[in-house]
Amino acid sequence: MRATPAASLIALLVALAGPAAAVWGDASVLANTALPAEPDPDSGAELIGTPAPAWTFDRFLRTKPLSLRALRGKVVLVRWWTEGCHFCRATLPVIERLRERDAAKGLVVLGVFHPKPPRPVKDRHILDLATELGFGGPIAVDGSWKTLDRYWLARNPERNWTSVSFLIDRNGVIRWVHGGGEYHPSDDPQHARCDAQYRELERVLAEVLAEAPGTASVR
Repeated sequence: MRATPAASLIALLVALAGPAAAVWGDASVLANTALPAEPDPDSGAELIGTPAPAWTFDRFLRTKPLSLRALRGKVVLVRWWTEGCHFCRATLPVIERLRERDAAKGLVVLGVFHPKPPRPVKDRHILDLATELGFGGPIAVDGSWKTLDRYWLARNPERNWTSVSFLIDRNGVIRWVHGGGEYHPSDDPQHARCDAQYRELERVLAEVLAEAPGTASVR
């Protein structure tokens, strides 16, 4: 079969450049070679197994001031939320149900209000919002996003979400991260990802609730 002009040109380039050109001269190799996937900055996977940073909240509502050190021995689910966030509206009732279900097993759920943009907000307004969204647990106020930065945003400037969640085990180690948006059980195919992420939370939560203090390892 007679070679086409394009094939002849590729063969000439390969001959001139040596073995290294063979890869670049083979269009099928180029088409079938997948580039490495870019890591998702909002996955937070690199934080799992690391100690949770201390937090510095402006104040607490519905509870006395809480520190991560004082909660050692408890399992802590921390969720940042804000006003006008439909992802928060979908998720806060879910974490409220987890709080009610597993409090006796040692679960503490802390809803962290962070106003967008950062600004002073009255306590009454925050409490009314939380009630409207179906969350009855303790609330921390992160008005200037100081702790949100420490936990999330300052660690990777490419992150886009702020409604993030962290599950912290009895030893203060991060065991599950949700990089923003919503998670909840659902049979709707359009919310398959939300359902999968919620199922993963339930799996890890059951695991850490079953652990005794001092049994989890820090990487």
